[in-house]
Amino acid sequence: MTTTLIEGGTLIEPATGTSALGDVLIRDGVVAGLGAVNGSAVDERFDASGMYVSPGWIDGHSRGWSGNRSAPDSSTRAVRAGENLRADRFGVHQGVVAIVEAGSMGAPTADDFPAGMIEGASTRVFGAINIGSSGAPGIEGGHSSRWEYVSLEKTVAAVERHRDWVRGIKVQASSSHTGLLGLEAVKIARKAAELTGLPLMAHIGNAPPLLEDVLDLLRRGDIVTHTYHGKTGGILERDGTPIRAFLDAIDRGVVVATSHGRASYSFDVADHAVRELGMPLDVISTDMHPGNIEHYSRSIAHNLTKSLMLDLSIEQVIQAVTINPARAWRLDADGFGSLAVGRPAHVTVFRINEEPLEVVDTLDQERTAARWVEPIAAWIDGQRFDRTAPI
Repeated sequence: MTTTLIEGGTLIEPATGTSALGDVLIRDGVVAGLGAVNGSAVDERFDASGMYVSPGWIDGHSRGWSGNRSAPDSSTRAVRAGENLRADRFGVHQGVVAIVEAGSMGAPTADDFPAGMIEGASTRVFGAINIGSSGAPGIEGGHSSRWEYVSLEKTVAAVERHRDWVRGIKVQASSSHTGLLGLEAVKIARKAAELTGLPLMAHIGNAPPLLEDVLDLLRRGDIVTHTYHGKTGGILERDGTPIRAFLDAIDRGVVVATSHGRASYSFDVADHAVRELGMPLDVISTDMHPGNIEHYSRSIAHNLTKSLMLDLSIEQVIQAVTINPARAWRLDADGFGSLAVGRPAHVTVFRINEEPLEVVDTLDQERTAARWVEPIAAWIDGQRFDRTAPI
């Protein structure tokens, strides 16, 4: 019987948005005690004094897979074009216990995904099937722009073959991806989500299709991502007020996600919408891929730092990388998103550094964060992984 005591930290409870000093006792990969714990006889002690202890972080939108069956070691160097970005590079090595590859693979490539991304990773990897043929080599232009690559039948079949790791359907609902198919690709993705009983994640960007039409197709539990981009035709009217379709989507229970990416996060839009207007930020994720890990997005901690600049509390931003993505992608059934006695020990320890850090959005606007988030270590089923990758 192996026991670990994480002691002296501030425990964050995402379900209530509260925090208090306390310990976490882990026994054989399961949370065995919380709060005031008798740790007189343990195998390992981790001193979390001056740090925060939360449920393990979840990156609810990444795209590290490039279609290769193998995942060469990219943990210590820049990633070359066409390579897979190893899950652990932006997972456990940066305090993240689970990732959702949202759109890296489509029906024709889903069978290769486990060998290229899941196998050999310590980070728990899940995915969402792209309604287009994302991940297939040699396809020019948008994957969801041609009828031969948008298949309801093949998408549903791919989900059924891989229920062990598939958690949703993805559609890239912007002109660079859907082309002249426009809203039709979104409608087919909507139907795939209905037939499989899974949530639909809609990437939004440049029209067509119009954002209002995309949002009208989303239902309770679906996810709109890249929400606070700086492109024309986004969630804000010209006078700075939210478009009616966005407010209606929020009222219906659509999950609002900010996935940073390389072209989809604007300081100005996020600041106005979230800080000034009180619009939600339910899920914070990276859209991590080889093109933004060295710049722009960089890490989930980097994105949490930018979110703190919106006057959100530490508890709020932690909700957006724990309980909220766990519920959105139904990972709570796998033990993610919360800390409770008897649940799997998925834990992240981090600190807040009270010193300035220069950050940049995808429009190359630079701002100075007054404080920044630094992951220290993560536990998956009680196994410890120290943060080793840059943040």
